[in-house]
Amino acid sequence: MRISMAGVFYMLLLSFSPVLLLTACNEDDSDAPLNFYSSVRLTAAGFIEADEAQFSDFKAILERGNYLSMLKTYGHYTVFAPTNDAIQTFLRENGYASIEAIPNDKCDTLARTHIVQDKAYFTTDMGGEVAPVNMNDDYIQMTSDSDVVNNNALLIFVNKNSRIIQKDDSVTNGVVHVIDHVINASNQFLPALMEENPNLSIFCQALRLTGMADSLSRYVDETYTVDPDSAVGGKGFKVPYGTANDGTASKQCQTWYPDHRYFKFTAFVETDSIYRLHGINNLDDLKAYAKQVYDESYPEDAGKYDDNFKDRRNPLNRFVSYHLINRIGSREYWVHCKGAIYEQKFLFNIFDPEDYFPTMAPHTIIRFCSNPGEQIYINRKGVKSNATVRGVRVMKDDEGDGYTQSCSNGMYHYIDDILVYSADVRNNVLNRRIRIDGSCLSPDFMNARARIYYMNKEEQMIGFKNGFLADFKMHNSHTFIGCGNEQTGWRHYQGSGVCITGEKFDASVKLPPVPHDGTYEVRLGYSTGDDRGIAQVYLNNEPCGIPISFRNFDSNTGWEPDTEDEEENKAIDKAMRNRGFMKAMDSYGSSSEPFRTYSNDVRRILVKQYLRADQEYWLRFRQILEGSTLYMSIDYIELCPKDVYDSPEGEDRH
Repeated sequence: MRISMAGVFYMLLLSFSPVLLLTACNEDDSDAPLNFYSSVRLTAAGFIEADEAQFSDFKAILERGNYLSMLKTYGHYTVFAPTNDAIQTFLRENGYASIEAIPNDKCDTLARTHIVQDKAYFTTDMGGEVAPVNMNDDYIQMTSDSDVVNNNALLIFVNKNSRIIQKDDSVTNGVVHVIDHVINASNQFLPALMEENPNLSIFCQALRLTGMADSLSRYVDETYTVDPDSAVGGKGFKVPYGTANDGTASKQCQTWYPDHRYFKFTAFVETDSIYRLHGINNLDDLKAYAKQVYDESYPEDAGKYDDNFKDRRNPLNRFVSYHLINRIGSREYWVHCKGAIYEQKFLFNIFDPEDYFPTMAPHTIIRFCSNPGEQIYINRKGVKSNATVRGVRVMKDDEGDGYTQSCSNGMYHYIDDILVYSADVRNNVLNRRIRIDGSCLSPDFMNARARIYYMNKEEQMIGFKNGFLADFKMHNSHTFIGCGNEQTGWRHYQGSGVCITGEKFDASVKLPPVPHDGTYEVRLGYSTGDDRGIAQVYLNNEPCGIPISFRNFDSNTGWEPDTEDEEENKAIDKAMRNRGFMKAMDSYGSSSEPFRTYSNDVRRILVKQYLRADQEYWLRFRQILEGSTLYMSIDYIELCPKDVYDSPEGEDRH
């Protein structure tokens, strides 16, 4: 019997004293929580060293890579510690005579697979945040089951095959969970991982036939280098902000570059059983289904590319590619459906949290949304239970089968219906205001985990080198672009923002594609401040009016607070639109103070223009003021069709 992890963690929460549920580790270990099973205060390394009978083999693996000494230091670690029996089973299954026979690089990977750095994850809070990420930058999937033989005792699994047999051992620098099998550390790429699952045979055949399997076979950018002192986990460097009018910095933000640049992918896939429900029993059936859908969606291409499956305009190629995204994420990565941002910031009584991403099908976009209850849907229309188009649900990890769903360069998620970019999706479901958070604008932001993962650490930012940030361009050597980590205290949509700074900074960002041709307003959501600059904005190198000031004292928005008179509020909104501005949304912030109530959180209407669904559009920002510390932030971008902003009832304020 399968039960949800949300229920698991709620039951676990009730079963422990609140004192034992602390997830932060203090440098002064006198305040560290006691071990759940003993009262000994130990580091994670000390915990392992203290029980040679159970962990001597894992200790030896950690020593091979010098990770045991790391686990003796102050920090925040989650360690999944396999028993000696688990290690011996691993040796037999992989043909190693002893631990010493494991190659050094394999041993290093093995150790890193079992350690999560930077956070102590107890089982009680794994259900309330995004999935942990180990030191190999791979997601840790937590699933549950009940043991019908032993009075339905709760079973918790790591990556489907490693059962936690002793949980939540609190140590002075984190938490240790004891597991009965070594965690799978797959060196396969995503296509090979999916090929191992017989329930995905039809989709995998289509993946091979279209050549998209080759597109999912990248991992590390070998041309990328960075000074270890400025990489994540190193010393880092400072980006100035909080400037005075003369351009001198009064504050600095701790910043790092990623130590590697990864290419990673996520697939949203139907099982063969889902296809059978629609009369699709083999690859030929899927070809016919895809042709029916995409000939209608792209009538100008109908019949032209049917036999060339690697052409990006081929119906099957479009079908497969629309299931793929060139960034990796656990289920909760695609839209906030849990955690502090969701609980404290989204006013989901009036609006579902949502996010948009380009897919690997050229010029296509996909919408994720979450209604209360932690369900995540793709291309849904409507709010909460009032949806007029249900969309496709992304299934939870413990709803799947026993096959591992993540590997070194990606992961896949099951969906409960067939996903298509149909004419109805393009012209109806996505005929809406499209709001894209800044942290979603580049796959590199997400593959470097600058989105969600660094939640509420001290103010910090992940920086990106010129030429190594997809969908952005830096037009001079002085320009710096970084993505700020998520903070519940920051007045940024979803708690994060993209920072552009540097002497006369000059940068461009590629807009996500529009779903259909038409007239759109292109808008920029941002906050103003005296530490900001003034930039000329261009769309495909055509100026978007006069330069935009991001400074408080000359932003000239015409903002006035809402009143008790709704007609007066509409008049204020209209006057702001006449100046090219809009107030921020009323669906995010807090119940008492949504962003709409703040005068320095605004939307600027950059341009009103006819946009084509098959073209690329780039926004360029060129600083016109002197001063190397002045900056601007991209909080979010909106693409709003005329049907919405010029509708008879008017655009909503959400």
